[in-house]
Amino acid sequence: MTKVTVLGAGSIGCYVAGCLLSSGAVPSYVNSITLIGRERLQQDIAKNGIKVTDWQGRKQIVNPEHVTFALDNKSLEDADYILLCVKSQDTAHAAKMIKQWAKPSAIVISLQNGVSNPSRLRKYLSQEVIAGMVPFNVFYKGQGHFHCGTEGNLALEDPQGLCKPLISGLENASLPVTVYEDIVAVQYGKLIMNLNNAVNALSGVPLKKQLGDRQYRRVMAQVLSEALEVLNAEGITPARTGKVIPQLMPTIMKLPNFLFNIVAASTLKIDPEARSSMYEDLLLGRRTEVDYLNGEIVRLGEKTKIPTPVNRHIVSLVKQSEHAQLGSPHLSANALLGQETSGST
Repeated sequence: MTKVTVLGAGSIGCYVAGCLLSSGAVPSYVNSITLIGRERLQQDIAKNGIKVTDWQGRKQIVNPEHVTFALDNKSLEDADYILLCVKSQDTAHAAKMIKQWAKPSAIVISLQNGVSNPSRLRKYLSQEVIAGMVPFNVFYKGQGHFHCGTEGNLALEDPQGLCKPLISGLENASLPVTVYEDIVAVQYGKLIMNLNNAVNALSGVPLKKQLGDRQYRRVMAQVLSEALEVLNAEGITPARTGKVIPQLMPTIMKLPNFLFNIVAASTLKIDPEARSSMYEDLLLGRRTEVDYLNGEIVRLGEKTKIPTPVNRHIVSLVKQSEHAQLGSPHLSANALLGQETSGST
């Protein structure tokens, strides 16, 4: 029996596990998937089970008695696959737990944001580490309900085919997987997409509404332009992770609404309710991953001597919001740019 443990079972981990469990995609699946996460989620799921929905109409429910949710790390002992879904700032701690509990033959799959986590894990672990990428957004709506609001295939760097049993289960659960021999460009493509997480969190509005506002799109255009410039200086070409070529995104973001809506209709499939995970972090008073997203662009800017003022300002605003513990500050686009009045059109 293939045993899967989700370490850091938050929105992404619970959504993926819920899809697997509700589909019966893993043999004897009731006993083969264990989630390790926070007590708040454990209590919600113990009462309500797991409900997974998506923007295309998926609606599946796993009863509470069919979900194994642990608060300790002992469940790592017999895991064949460890799906690592912790925040980037918790990677080192998670690696220590895996090193302590997991068997040598376990395969660790990083389904985390940022680009450095797989290499950081390999420094700690003797187990095989597989780099992965989750392109879609999942928002926790409470009472065990996890909603996927955007599209995209899971991505895994698996040139040796070590994840074939898991991939089969994921695809049977309608979670298609694209396998790469080298995922680095894909990770940077996801990083480019994730730079909007902070903008969305600071705006306090759903993703679709935020991207429908030209003023917020102008912020994103500057965020993306800075990012692409520093990545180019580092010799990194981010891969397309959706239907839009990353290098075209600043131009697309600057389009007037009527043109942007035409482009978005065919390229950006976003549920009206979707928000970034960073919005949820601020809402719950948690530390965010901004250091590993916009902060990565600031770091590369310092390395390449290229100014990244908008990304730097956004990192500062997120840090202020973390400290305030008041959820999203609901800032205007001009505030995100550090401007008191709107710029020219």
